[in-house]
Amino acid sequence: MFGTVPATAQTQPVGTVQRAHLPLVELADRVTGQLGPSQHAGSYVDGDGDLVINVTNAAAAQKVRAAGVQARIVKHGMQPLTDTKNKLDRFAGTAAATGLTWGVDIMTNSVIVTVPRSDKDAATKALLKRVRATSETVRIQQVDGTPQLTLGPGDAIHTSGSRCSVSAIGVGGGTEYVITAGHCTAIGSRWTTAGGQVVGNRQASSFPGDDYGTLRSSGQVQLDNAQLTEVGRPAVGTQIQKKGSTTGTTSGAIRGYGRTVNYQQGAVRDLIATSACAQPGDSGGSLQGGNVAIGVTSGISSQNCNASGFESFYQPLDEVMQTQNLTLK
Repeated sequence: MFGTVPATAQTQPVGTVQRAHLPLVELADRVTGQLGPSQHAGSYVDGDGDLVINVTNAAAAQKVRAAGVQARIVKHGMQPLTDTKNKLDRFAGTAAATGLTWGVDIMTNSVIVTVPRSDKDAATKALLKRVRATSETVRIQQVDGTPQLTLGPGDAIHTSGSRCSVSAIGVGGGTEYVITAGHCTAIGSRWTTAGGQVVGNRQASSFPGDDYGTLRSSGQVQLDNAQLTEVGRPAVGTQIQKKGSTTGTTSGAIRGYGRTVNYQQGAVRDLIATSACAQPGDSGGSLQGGNVAIGVTSGISSQNCNASGFESFYQPLDEVMQTQNLTLK
């Protein structure tokens, strides 16, 4: 087994990427599909592990309950929430947006926009004025810290004096590939272990926009996917773990999908947000739940995991597997 970070990937060929069998997610998709985006506003798993579907009227709530699922009546449907998030994405990557994150927050039935508490910049204030005017679905939340990529010195996979972590081992055309973060592969092409063995050379690298990269195995290091056997996107609220070479295994819950994070180096869209602690050096590490691989560690909202509003952000792994035509080793 390679390194200290269990690595994982997906088992199905490109074009037919089959996600893990997640009964609650499948049930939610089936029920909300019957309602349509004007009558529902997403679903999540509550503290008791039960599925809850947000609905916009009593008739929809009755249908949800008839399917054996808890219903919660909310003000905004999924369509206006998604429309608002898409409007905010027009600001992604601009100087005024640096340090901000935004995305649909299922549990609060809003589009949450996080702003560093220390950001007093006039351009940011002007942008937030425009953001507030976009829609009543917007909720501004001040947080400690500023989003940053989780890159630092250490001992996992190394290049050019920097360290990152491993998320997944995939296979394509009979060749093995290590999957890590794109902001990692952007800084170096040849990666080694702490002991100097060559892990592999950069094959693909996508950042910003996305945040993933692959290393073509050199064959010098044995690669293994540990206990992870499937790839999936569990429901919001699901308990998860993050594994990385700085903080090891940390736990938390999925906060949301489709987050836009405006790093100083550029905006990355469609990330997963969680409450699990991650820190510099964990970049490229594994987001997982049980035997299900979920994502690749991208960044954090603060270097203090106890900071107000702390979140960690992840590139969805299924997208990487699909794009790079990889299957699970």
